[in-house]
Amino acid sequence: MAGKSEETGTGGSWLASLFERLKTAVEHATDMICSEEPETLDEAEKLARRAGVIARAAKLVDAIRPRVEAEDSEEDGMGGRIYDPEEDERLRRELVVHCERMDQILEEKRAEAAGFQRAETDLAGDPTASASVHSAG
Repeated sequence: MAGKSEETGTGGSWLASLFERLKTAVEHATDMICSEEPETLDEAEKLARRAGVIARAAKLVDAIRPRVEAEDSEEDGMGGRIYDPEEDERLRRELVVHCERMDQILEEKRAEAAGFQRAETDLAGDPTASASVHSAG
C-alpha cells in the first residue's frame, strides 16, 4: 500500500498548500459578498444563501488547520505525538523500575523452584523420607 508521501509525490506539504488556496478562495468570496449592497429582497436572500455557503466552506477549510499545524510541528513519527524528552525520561525510569521488579520476582521464583527441586531430590534419595511423606498424605 502506498503511504501519503507516495500518493502525493510531495509529502505532507500538499495539505498545507491546499489549505492556503482554499483559505484564500473563501476570503475572496467573503470580500465579494460583503461589498455587495442588495437592492431587492431577492438579492438579499441570494446574498444570505451565498454567505451561508461561504460560512460552511470556511468551517470545512478551518477543519484542515489542525492537520496542517500537526505536520508543521516536531513529530516523533509514532502516531503524530510530539517528542517530549522529559516525558521520555519519566517513562524510561518507570520501565526500569518495572523491569527490576520483574527480575526480582523471577529470581524469587527460580530460588523457590530450586528449593523444591532439592527437596524432591532429597526425598528420592531417602526411602524413609519418601515413605513418611506418602503415609502422611
